[in-house]
Amino acid sequence: MKLIKVAWVGLLIFTLNFSAFPEDKKTEPKNVELGKVQDLIVEFGTVPDSVGSGGKVGASPVDAKAAQDGRWVRIEAPFSTKNKFTPELKFKFYVEGYEVVPAPEGGKTSEKYVILTGEAVYRDVPAGKKQYAAVFLSPAAVLRYAGKDPGADQDFASLKRNIRVEAFEAGSPVDGFLDLYSEKEQGPTRRGGTKDPDWYKSSEAQEIPGALLPIYDTPFWPKDYKRYPQPKKP
Repeated sequence: MKLIKVAWVGLLIFTLNFSAFPEDKKTEPKNVELGKVQDLIVEFGTVPDSVGSGGKVGASPVDAKAAQDGRWVRIEAPFSTKNKFTPELKFKFYVEGYEVVPAPEGGKTSEKYVILTGEAVYRDVPAGKKQYAAVFLSPAAVLRYAGKDPGADQDFASLKRNIRVEAFEAGSPVDGFLDLYSEKEQGPTRRGGTKDPDWYKSSEAQEIPGALLPIYDTPFWPKDYKRYPQPKKP
């Protein structure tokens, strides 16, 4: 009888000790991954000839560069997906900008810090290693948010403005983000970088939602339809 009790106690102690070790949790592989920041594409683009030709005569703004057939800024964020199909993916873009503030009588022209934002949403995204999400800045917006320095509109495509991209799958944030100067001490304008990681939500800045346009609100749709997954309109 004593032997049975001793064996039972020993078995109980072994069971308690074994259960003290946590079970190895299997981590599910990530479906969506953002690419590398060096693969972020920012470039000027002009309206395709097939779109620009024909139709009614365009408007004639004082600054011809602000016309719809002027230079657009295209921003593309690389990403990959592993699932055969992903029902919905949303990408939110942030871009640093500056808007000129007219000078008061007898004063000097100044500028205010703004954050241009916009979203690109896609549906039924097939598996793929090299895919892109994109937003666009219209010619008029390029000039409006370039700041007061001459030629500052070139700063967008020459990567002199901070850019950040976040991704969401079915409403949940995807791990990681793309931030153009996150690995530098600071960006060219002294904003961003490790010294100013929250530049995109700074209390000093005014957010301009919708300034960055999805492709279907631009002259590049549907000509560039093969470049991106199927857009999802609101």
